[in-house]
Amino acid sequence: MRERATVLLVRHQSVLLVRERGGPWLLPGGAVAFDELTIVAAIRALHEDTGVEASAAAFLFQQASAHHLHHVFRIAIPEGLHLRPKADARFHELMWVEASQLANVSATPGTRAILTRAMGGARESARHAWQHGAEAETAAGFGRRGR
Repeated sequence: MRERATVLLVRHQSVLLVRERGGPWLLPGGAVAFDELTIVAAIRALHEDTGVEASAAAFLFQQASAHHLHHVFRIAIPEGLHLRPKADARFHELMWVEASQLANVSATPGTRAILTRAMGGARESARHAWQHGAEAETAAGFGRRGR
């Protein structure tokens, strides 16, 4: 199972989703390099795909999917930025989706599981991070990947 740093970027009750041409919608993120901190991988992947620098990050939870172990991070960016894919980015489309519209989006089962858990799943801290935006974004819970 590959390790992935997965980014939950929420603004005004909407979440950022990305996709390659014609593929399913995913949460931003990327592979965790050998001996890389998962939080560093999350921040790096977001920057590589959008050019945006994170202003805060917090670990939420881990989620296993069919092919990945997702290390899910809530990341904050400066207010008012207009995100768009970088020319050389892996993802070609970005979309903000309101929580109420997520059921209408063609997303992978892993993405759906992460969003379901973040919006009201088992951990109160995950629900708090989704609902309260910047108030919940404190740097905590960062560690080296286990091998």
